[in-house]
Amino acid sequence: MLAELSVAPNPLILDASPGGGRPEKVPSETQVNVFVQPSTDEGRYEIDVIDIRDGQQSFNLAPAIRSGLQHRNEHGHRTLPSLLLWDERGLKLFEEITYTPEYYLTNTEIALLEAHSREIARQIEPGTILLELGSGNLRKIRILLQAVEALGKRLDYYALDLDRRELERTLGQLRADVGGRGFFRHVRCHGLHGTYDDGQVWIARPENARRPRCVLSLGSTLGSFAPAEAAAFLKTWAGTLLHTNTNKASSAPSSSSSSQILLGLDGCTDAGRVFAAYNDRAGTNRAFILNALDGANAYLGYEAFRARDWTVRGEWDARAKRHVQYLVPLRDAQVTFLHARQHRHQHQSVTVKAGEKVELASSYKFDDADRARLWAESGLRVARQFSSKDGSYGLSSLSLITTATNISHFLD
Repeated sequence: MLAELSVAPNPLILDASPGGGRPEKVPSETQVNVFVQPSTDEGRYEIDVIDIRDGQQSFNLAPAIRSGLQHRNEHGHRTLPSLLLWDERGLKLFEEITYTPEYYLTNTEIALLEAHSREIARQIEPGTILLELGSGNLRKIRILLQAVEALGKRLDYYALDLDRRELERTLGQLRADVGGRGFFRHVRCHGLHGTYDDGQVWIARPENARRPRCVLSLGSTLGSFAPAEAAAFLKTWAGTLLHTNTNKASSAPSSSSSSQILLGLDGCTDAGRVFAAYNDRAGTNRAFILNALDGANAYLGYEAFRARDWTVRGEWDARAKRHVQYLVPLRDAQVTFLHARQHRHQHQSVTVKAGEKVELASSYKFDDADRARLWAESGLRVARQFSSKDGSYGLSSLSLITTATNISHFLD
């Protein structure tokens, strides 16, 4: 789940293969549309997850781990890549976080979907590809899919996430929750194993581009990005949805004019409420953040970090309107990079002083003014806006601006 804490130093170019190493090359025949359908055994159903990763691209977070500890960011902190959070255990821990009483974001968004899912479903055309970025445990999307099903609209839902086993588990749970063996009659559900980058390539394929498309980002996932990064991210996805329509070399018909983005975004700046959400009394957030150290060890291939020597510190930055999660060593921690011995001119180890904050993840909050700037900078406009009672949380249906000027802006 690429949820609200899922930012990385360059999230648009990173793939994820928990455990590190080179992902297996993916044969092209595995990258086709496959439905959740009965198996040959009576009463059993296959959960089909399509591997859309770039099989030619190696992936390992070890270089980002080394670089982040050897250098400091614009805030003066050493860093670790937040993709370390999203291994199989991390995804399950985050799911637990969404059930804690302090984590208001999930319940707020669920309430909005329960109140407005039917109206949202009416605006989704039959035949749409519904692609959810960082799908997680599917609690929220289930509400919208049930509304679509009730209207008798046929569409294909694709859950995009980084961990294949979690996709299989959550899609299986979705099937059980909505009726077991019958599943949906009109909505067909699929898993996509890959990153945001892989998802962009996949949804731009001619067979997908000729259909209406709706990209969903729920849970304030976009809050993982600083405002400028968030605008660039949205602009990239809007450009992807527009691309086929603006590519004259393509003979495939496009449905970009009926494509849209559905985005959940938090704007709460109540310091106490925000702090509690990311620092729950039960300690689930703490376990979630510390798990990143185990992920780092997995990518490095040895124990460079001992979790018992570290603690977690959450801080609310009122000026930047963001909550930050730091890893802090309880005593001086020497992190050794074994393979650096091959390069005598590079540091073989880094010492992180006791009490020094290592930045892992940020959660930015976007108020009404921030959102207006975000839409303007990303080339989107609000078609419909659904807000919480206090106005702090918004669920926005965004349409693509397809004027000649805007198209030129995307293609530059």
